[in-house]
Amino acid sequence: MDVTTSWNESLHFCLWKGVSCSPQHQRVSILNLNSQGLSGFISPSIANLSFLRLLDLSNNSFRCVVPPEIGRLSRLQRVVLANNSLTGPIPVNLSSCFNLRILYLSRNNFTGHIPAEFGSMSNLVEVYLDRNYFEGPIPDSFGNISSLKVLSIQGNEIRGRIPESIGQLKSLNILNVADNSLSGVPAVLGNLKKLSWLGVIGNNLGKRQANELSFITSLVNCTQSIELNLDGNNFGGQISSSLANLSTHLQAFGISDNKISRGIPSDIGNLIGLNSLNMHYNQLTGTIPEGIGKLYKLQEMGFGKNKLSGEIPSSIGNLTLLNQLWLEQNNLQGSIPLSLGN
Repeated sequence: MDVTTSWNESLHFCLWKGVSCSPQHQRVSILNLNSQGLSGFISPSIANLSFLRLLDLSNNSFRCVVPPEIGRLSRLQRVVLANNSLTGPIPVNLSSCFNLRILYLSRNNFTGHIPAEFGSMSNLVEVYLDRNYFEGPIPDSFGNISSLKVLSIQGNEIRGRIPESIGQLKSLNILNVADNSLSGVPAVLGNLKKLSWLGVIGNNLGKRQANELSFITSLVNCTQSIELNLDGNNFGGQISSSLANLSTHLQAFGISDNKISRGIPSDIGNLIGLNSLNMHYNQLTGTIPEGIGKLYKLQEMGFGKNKLSGEIPSSIGNLTLLNQLWLEQNNLQGSIPLSLGN
């Protein structure tokens, strides 16, 4: 049954399902209609809820555009419209909601550019724009949002370079720009010392040239890093030896499906926090370092479809938590170490 069928004058609107009011003014401050099977469009009349702080219409079937009148809700702190069928561009005057902290618009059918005006929203903490049809660049102005901790725009049609201004976001924890058409990696990512999760999988960051992975050296400053995924980016050159100097908190490192050559850094065993290491689908040569056996927390490891040679190091038997191992289609020799039975 539609939740709004119970909205009638027999009950004070502050007691309606999905509605909460401020105790002092008895004005609507929260409208939470998450997962209520609703459809249709968002009425421009929503702008009359001038005390609204939280708007959650996620997991419904709303369609059409977000009314520009939403920009009049100056008290808004959270807008959650994810998992609907909303279309058109994001209203530029949403940037007038200067108290906004959380903006969650993922999994809709939004189009157009991400408004540069969002750079003036100085209180934004989390922005989720994943799985839409946004195009154009990441606005340079995002570098002005000093409070930003999460920027996630995975699965759009974003092009151009990751702007240098992103390096100004000293509070950023998560940067997820995977599955777009971005190019180039700015060295300023190393300025993001609180960065714990960097997702750039499935872009065009590389050009199959030497030294394209030199930016890894700058990430040594990101001492809180937990996951670094560089898969599917057309990177060339070799893996920087500075990889071994990344944070010991790093739990997942992926660089599969690129054009990386030469060897695996011999000191990779320094990354003692890793539980996932994937380097398959490259052109790696040389041997698998014996030091790989120091990565006691590894649960999955992939070196398949490279040009690795030599024997499988017996130290892999130290990895007692390992449950997935890919070594296929290399030039490995010798026998399978008995220690793998451990």
